[in-house]
Amino acid sequence: MPSLSSHATPTLEPTAAVLEGCRAGDQRAIEELFRTHAALVERVIGRLVGPVADLEDLTQTVFLEAISAMTRFRGEASFKTWLLSIAVHVGQHYLRAGKIRRHVPLDLVPEEAVRRDPDHDRQLDERRFSPELHRLLDRVAPKKRIALLLYIVEGHSIEEVASLMGASQTATRSRIFFARRELRKLLSADPRVAAHVSALLGGDR
Repeated sequence: MPSLSSHATPTLEPTAAVLEGCRAGDQRAIEELFRTHAALVERVIGRLVGPVADLEDLTQTVFLEAISAMTRFRGEASFKTWLLSIAVHVGQHYLRAGKIRRHVPLDLVPEEAVRRDPDHDRQLDERRFSPELHRLLDRVAPKKRIALLLYIVEGHSIEEVASLMGASQTATRSRIFFARRELRKLLSADPRVAAHVSALLGGDR
């Protein structure tokens, strides 16, 4: 899988003025927030739900929910973490609804990033396998699937995954364990895809 995780991606915290503007419904502040955080949200949503035709709508939904809930953001956690928790909720709701519209190809890695990467052939090959992988992941319950992807692909700790999903650490560990086991069973019937996602089947970090 490509290594552009949200966990490792630097994102500037919005200024107090931007946050206050968003709370007041100021369009310029809202546009600034979207401009600086949309790529992050779209990438995370895309990682969690896979190649879907609704990706842009889901990204918009995350920001609509964030703006509506902005008065409840008190700064106890970073804004990035708070926003990602909303993205996780939106992604989980979408998967649970079961109205997934897959499309190919999935392009979660920006074109300029691919051009700069000397190993771009590997990344392109991985993106070709992404739709097949997510079709298998569609058979794993949303909470387990999202916990696994946040932990393995996005690189969050158990504590962080639990916080993002509003779950206990015990439940989070259980979800990751059972998601790995289910995915391993599904991949056993398709070694071609399994060879590209061996990291998902590794032991606990």
